[in-house]
Amino acid sequence: MAKTMYDILFSKQKYRRPFSSGDDFRYFMENREKLGKFKRFAELYDSEENDFDIMRANILLRGLENKTLFEKEIANIASHGNIEPGQLIVTLKERIIDQPYYNANGVKIYIPFFSSALNQVYTNEPNKLLALPYSELENDFEDACIDPFDTYGAELFNSFFTSLVKISSSKNATAFFYYDTNTVYIINDQGRLDCKFVLFDKYMKKPSYTHMMERIAPFVEAYFNNDRQGVVDALFKSNLISPQMYKLLTK
Repeated sequence: MAKTMYDILFSKQKYRRPFSSGDDFRYFMENREKLGKFKRFAELYDSEENDFDIMRANILLRGLENKTLFEKEIANIASHGNIEPGQLIVTLKERIIDQPYYNANGVKIYIPFFSSALNQVYTNEPNKLLALPYSELENDFEDACIDPFDTYGAELFNSFFTSLVKISSSKNATAFFYYDTNTVYIINDQGRLDCKFVLFDKYMKKPSYTHMMERIAPFVEAYFNNDRQGVVDALFKSNLISPQMYKLLTK
């Protein structure tokens, strides 16, 4: 099978800080045992070699961390005696102010494996979690889980759950940049990876890492226009690949 452009870029990449040395990988390794709570995503446990799947797993894990914190804080606040629902909401929001979330049309999604409606119960009606049936969610929530990637799509990665930076979108996909490894990910509307571009190849002696977003934008635009040669030309003009790599990709 002939190598794709993405395969060639990956195989000829310049030495870089490996993904496995970064904070995202470390967080995954420290918390992946908790993925056992999600049967439908159990396969993500074995994602050590797949950077994108680790990002997906971390969205679930950080959401689980939020869920646990919400429930702990709600119980803690309520334990101090009768408290008005409005005061419970105010106090809770003070305690979760630094937690990651995804903004879905004005609704803060702190627990991405729950629906928007259920997230709003946690944030706007937390008193409901103190009684049945919602109190059961603390230990038994699998039936309430949704697929966050299908539901919220590529924009879920444009949130405080990841370290990705959004570049631009087309009708069916969104491009993101990951600064730690100089990699561009094209994520489709189902929250799955279409492809990734590993920038800077081993033939480049002193690559420049400045103004990356401006330099990436032209080749992403060409990609969304299904213009393969335009992608290669833009990569070269933006000094993201070497002359040697340009020749390899235009053979």
